[in-house]
Amino acid sequence: MSFIAISTSGKSQSILTPELYQSIAPEHKIPLFIDEFVDNKNNWLLGIKENVWFQNLENNSLFFQSYEDVPKEDFKEVYIDQSKDFEIELKIRLDKGIPNKFNGLQWGKCVESAKQFDFFFNGQGQYTIDKFENGKFTDFVPITSTQLINNYTYNKLTVRKLGENYYFFLNEQLVHKMPFEPLFGHGVGFQVAERSSIQIEYLKVWQLKTGNDTRLPSILITNEQLTTPTGTVTPGATVKLSFTVSNTSSDDAKNLKLLYTLPQNVLLLESISNLPINAGETRDVDMLFYINREIDTNDFEIVVHAEGAELAEESTKSFAVEINKPVQLAQANEAQEFTLYRSGDPLRGLMAEQAIQEVSVGRYFALIIGIDKYSGTWTPLRNAVNDARAVAQQLSNQYEFHTIKTLFNEQATRSNIIKEFEWLMTNVRENDNLLIFYSGHGEYNEALQRGFWVPVDANTSSISQFISNIDIQTFLGGIKSKHTFLIADACFSGDIFRGKTLTIPYENSFKYYNKIYSKPSRTALTSGGIEPVMDGGKEGHSVFTYYLLRSLTNNRNQFFDASQLYNDLKIAVINNSNQTPMYSPIINTGDEGGQFIFIRKQNP
Repeated sequence: MSFIAISTSGKSQSILTPELYQSIAPEHKIPLFIDEFVDNKNNWLLGIKENVWFQNLENNSLFFQSYEDVPKEDFKEVYIDQSKDFEIELKIRLDKGIPNKFNGLQWGKCVESAKQFDFFFNGQGQYTIDKFENGKFTDFVPITSTQLINNYTYNKLTVRKLGENYYFFLNEQLVHKMPFEPLFGHGVGFQVAERSSIQIEYLKVWQLKTGNDTRLPSILITNEQLTTPTGTVTPGATVKLSFTVSNTSSDDAKNLKLLYTLPQNVLLLESISNLPINAGETRDVDMLFYINREIDTNDFEIVVHAEGAELAEESTKSFAVEINKPVQLAQANEAQEFTLYRSGDPLRGLMAEQAIQEVSVGRYFALIIGIDKYSGTWTPLRNAVNDARAVAQQLSNQYEFHTIKTLFNEQATRSNIIKEFEWLMTNVRENDNLLIFYSGHGEYNEALQRGFWVPVDANTSSISQFISNIDIQTFLGGIKSKHTFLIADACFSGDIFRGKTLTIPYENSFKYYNKIYSKPSRTALTSGGIEPVMDGGKEGHSVFTYYLLRSLTNNRNQFFDASQLYNDLKIAVINNSNQTPMYSPIINTGDEGGQFIFIRKQNP
């Protein structure tokens, strides 16, 4: 059986051999869905659910881990015309886990009826192809051993539909051919096995050019217009960009996604990304953006990219914006919408020069504790004070903190630490934000199943000289802050948790930060769980604090929340030590699911 593949020039034809992976050239593939994980444009569920799963973007790949004795999955809706030929490809690496458990590609997934197709492999050099329907698995290929799987690098899983048949390729080698079966639904994604972790380099879905009528829907963007409350584009202003999107083709644009590129000092406030449009229909689109007062140009462009469709006239659409240029004046109802972003929003002050002083945002406090000079039972440490000083300096130099209090070595007695907690209870108000950093010895009492901080004046192993995590939880519950974020680089510090968290998928937009700021939070980031952690490390810091400082230093975003910080340092710490950082709410302290937000100084 052979097919005719039409070249992009339309002037030549080539015979397609379905059994050969290379018979479909790249120019014969029309992208329906492409994710190479350089950002979170498709809103994967990044974050952590304690003791359940973890998912994070790391070095242009997606890291996905299951902590439970059940596999985890994530997927996206991709509309595939089953009457045409298509291809789905996943490039995946087994990071670590149970060798005989399966990871891999899922497609044709219907969530409502729990049905899907699977193309899986494991760490023992085996693969399987099956479908799940009516609560049971049906094997197309039973568990089969092969030399094609590489346990030390990425493996490419390819599902190709040509004519009436499926062709399955493992690392570009055909492993199975079978009649095509209709998809249950539109879900395409991947699974990580129980107590295992994987890395995904890319997930791609193409329509294949195996006929003259194969093409992407064509869209046209017209009627662009800028609107502001004053009728002028100025620094410090919120601007609305409106335009019309028309589907000028005879095909539905089910997978249309609009992606926006904005210059530095211009922040996306709200927009529409997924925009399915049927053939011949039009949609009016609005996006809001904010121009920082520090912008140093008189004009810039906002660029719109389309995925899942082709722009009729060019590969991208650019909108020119000129500072101090008259534009459309907002109507009364629009003015109310702008007001939400200019004065009524909890984060309104973050955009203005003096906004950090406003009560709506609140002040930022930090208490930094570092102890090296232990005596008696407790061995002196080498890096704790250096770690604490560096964190205090980093917060002072790069981020918006009004009051930073420190306790180093002989200052960090049990009495003084408790006095500082009492001071915070008295002086921190309901809209304020508090960060506490502790670097020193920690202890865990097996009989009490409880962790402790060890102050500098503790010279025996008696818990009467310690500060228990129960005491810390009590103080954190009594401090009236909007957000409290505890960072502890100490042994057994993970005992501070007894809660669970599910983070909101990150996006660099005002809407995201508004959402996570609006709810109170009491969270902790610890260098390990109920385990010893390393004092020695890198460049005069513990491993944990070295990567903590690197994340805070390398951040270039105006806003950087606690979960982003955790996601950024977790893998590096695990790969360079024998400890696993933890991030979670602190139970019974008033956490309601928000996030502590670091605000980067505009002119540090």
